[in-house]
Amino acid sequence: MSIGDFLFGGSAPESVTKYGKSATDTPAWYSDYTQGLIAKANAIASSPYQTYGQQRLAEFTPYQQYAFGQTPDVAMSYKPTLSSAIGMTQQGGQGSALGAASPYLNAASGRLPDVIGSYMNPYTSSVVDRIGELSKRQLSENVIPTIQSQFIGGGSFGGSRSGEALGKSMRDLQESTMAQQSQALERGYTQAGQQAQADQARMAQLGQLSGTLSNADFTRQLQAGEQLARQGALQQSLGLTGLGAIEGVGQQMQNQQQRSLDLAYNDFLAQRDYDREQIAFLNNAVRGLQIPTRQYTETVGPADSYVPGALSQAAQIGATIYGLGKLK
Repeated sequence: MSIGDFLFGGSAPESVTKYGKSATDTPAWYSDYTQGLIAKANAIASSPYQTYGQQRLAEFTPYQQYAFGQTPDVAMSYKPTLSSAIGMTQQGGQGSALGAASPYLNAASGRLPDVIGSYMNPYTSSVVDRIGELSKRQLSENVIPTIQSQFIGGGSFGGSRSGEALGKSMRDLQESTMAQQSQALERGYTQAGQQAQADQARMAQLGQLSGTLSNADFTRQLQAGEQLARQGALQQSLGLTGLGAIEGVGQQMQNQQQRSLDLAYNDFLAQRDYDREQIAFLNNAVRGLQIPTRQYTETVGPADSYVPGALSQAAQIGATIYGLGKLK
């Protein structure tokens, strides 16, 4: 121990580690403020889930439902018209002007010897046969009675002369009849040939006319089929356009109803979240503020200098008393 230690009774500090603690103190109003927010937040967090319980989506409007129901029928409305158009087109495409004219052309193409018989048969019955009938009548009513009366009047009826006269008259009448029939047949054949040729020419004209008319009719059918097909497409297009307009009106009505439902739901959310938003607002209101704080530090450990002894303390007291005496 040194002399100073002995005189003054002091001692050097021990070589030990010091321990300390520090704290920051915030104002009471701020602590109460934050504790209130936390308490309110805990109350909101512990509350049960709140359901909306009202309609969220707008229903389809009657206009939309009508458009939905009519769309399949309108979309398929072209089928009957298109079917008719296909039938007309097929009929017009399969038709043949030559086929329509063939019966007339076949009739016009026949050889005269092959067709003249059909013209001669009525003529033979009407003219040639009639000449024969008239000849027979002439013989029975005129020739024979006349010859008989002549020979009876002469008293020689029944003889060879009367027989010869009767035979000669019959032969002459027969030859005359045959000549008339031959001439009639010749004229009839000529007239029949002319008539047959005229009919064949007319048949050829009819065949040409039939082909022309049939071709025009087939063309008309093809055009009608094409027109019907366009009408079917137009019918479908106009129908779908009309349904689109109806559905559009219904869509606008549904949108308006949906906006009303969304507004009600948003109001519900605003009411439900009002307390949360207020807490967030109050929390944000104090964020960034410079809150006054008070810091203090408490240290525990040995002193940094000598501890004065008893003699040193006595000297300090004496000096203080002397100083006070000087003030008087």
